[in-house]
Amino acid sequence: MARMIPLLDEERLRAMQSRAEARFYAACRDQLPNDVLVIYSANWLYRDGRGRINEGEADFTLVSPTFGVLAVEVKGGGIHFDPAVGSWHSVDRNGRSNPIKDPFRQASSERHALLDQIADHSNWRQFGGERFTLGHAVVFPDIQNAAPLLGPDRQRDIVGVNADLSDVADWVRRVVRFWHQPIDTPLGVKGVRVIEGILCNPIDVRPVLRAAVDQAEAHRIRLTANQAKVLRVIGGRRRAVVSGGAGTGKTLLAVEKAKQLAEQGLSVLLLCYNRPLANFLAQGLSETPRIQAQSYHQLCDQRARMAKEEGRDVLAEAVQAYPGTGDKQLFDFQLPFALALSAEILPERFDAVVVDEAQDFSDEYWLGVEMLLRDQERGHFYIFIDQNQALYSRIAVLPIEDEPFHLTTNCRNTAPIHEAAYRFYLGDAIDPPELQGPAITWSSHDRDEVQADAVVRRVHQWINVEGIDAQDVVVLVSKRPKAFYYTLLQQRPDAGKVRWVIEVHSQRSSVLLDTVARFKGLESQAVVLWLGDEVLDEELWETVYVGITRGKSLLAVVGTRRVLQALREYVCG
Repeated sequence: MARMIPLLDEERLRAMQSRAEARFYAACRDQLPNDVLVIYSANWLYRDGRGRINEGEADFTLVSPTFGVLAVEVKGGGIHFDPAVGSWHSVDRNGRSNPIKDPFRQASSERHALLDQIADHSNWRQFGGERFTLGHAVVFPDIQNAAPLLGPDRQRDIVGVNADLSDVADWVRRVVRFWHQPIDTPLGVKGVRVIEGILCNPIDVRPVLRAAVDQAEAHRIRLTANQAKVLRVIGGRRRAVVSGGAGTGKTLLAVEKAKQLAEQGLSVLLLCYNRPLANFLAQGLSETPRIQAQSYHQLCDQRARMAKEEGRDVLAEAVQAYPGTGDKQLFDFQLPFALALSAEILPERFDAVVVDEAQDFSDEYWLGVEMLLRDQERGHFYIFIDQNQALYSRIAVLPIEDEPFHLTTNCRNTAPIHEAAYRFYLGDAIDPPELQGPAITWSSHDRDEVQADAVVRRVHQWINVEGIDAQDVVVLVSKRPKAFYYTLLQQRPDAGKVRWVIEVHSQRSSVLLDTVARFKGLESQAVVLWLGDEVLDEELWETVYVGITRGKSLLAVVGTRRVLQALREYVCG
């Protein structure tokens, strides 16, 4: 049995996104001798011989004291190669074709990156290592015949297919014979340990992920600035709707529009649905005069109290007009009507109203909002909306009938997160970001306690191993009752390694525990999304979409095997 890094149990293998990689992992683990080191999904930053910083990554790196080092690229599904144009496509189980990079060129690049990484490392020079066999290969576990894929730089000896997985050791020997040169020398046990230290030392991992997150953040700032062109297109229009999917910069543009109006000397009301988002906006705009940032129901409650101080109980009148009890009656009918009634008493008006998260506003909300404009005919009124994020099932007719201006580029998430989230998106096409990033981590466990352990491990890994700041990590729970799962997390044996805060935002050196609904409109560098089977049973696809898109650079999804299998099939097609 080969020595595997990382060592994955059967449950984690089943949860792997690539079934092809899982099959090759198991074949190497079970069939290769115990002196062989198999490194799965290794990545690193290194400086090559010409002084340039490069990033290296390999699906599998095989290291042996006798045969040397092999970089192995694994591609699942059917494969189509068009030699006329040199294009490669993968074909999924439903017959859909997707363009992919040339796997042989990828494997060759991995081989050269390994050589630069190893040969230029001080540990290797100190070891005094000599020339060793170094090669690359590509494995296609789901195809039977390699002949259509062969060519001058794609010899049969370095291609693996389904049949080769039954005797991986023999296939590896064939690959090594292809690459071995008479002057090559064995690595030996010590050489294997040196290479393991170079490629797997956790100290080398921390700056990789931290650097990648920082680089992505700088790129996001540029992308968001590009989105501001929508504000120029709106120009002097006094009313407009801006529509876009998650991550397209709607909230940032809503804030920027509010600032522009305030700089013109106008009084501005900036509204959103979510209270945590409203608090965040109010804090950020605390030193900006003439802007009042609130959640919708915060505004309703405030004006109802102000009206009562003036001698009129508008909330009591609203309850009489819309009798009934319960949160739905209060928030959907009574408070909105009380807001409209308050306009009859309170003189305060605004020159401009900017509404973010408008998808969560119902028809009953808009009357009271429009009445707060000083000039209801010519007042400035801007609405920012994503119909796909309507978590509260409120379908409203917008008070602005003009065709929306569309935001078309995701400037928040990395490409893997965007690709997963937008499988759940219905609407105008949103261009994927140029931001590359780590793959999503999927952890499936059927017991709540084991799921909680997986959440804690992931948070601990990000903070204490990979260098992510604690305040940049958020755990979003979509399981009921939420309080039970908050407590379950805090009771885990390793939970003491992390400082947790529950539904209290912007706490330094702390990891936030919150719900998807409460965190809507907000974002974090790293998010663990803990899903319950409710998302399947109740078809809460908006919750999945919103939850996934909260993670800017890093995302881990934890849940039962049932829910994760269904979501990954949905995401991966």
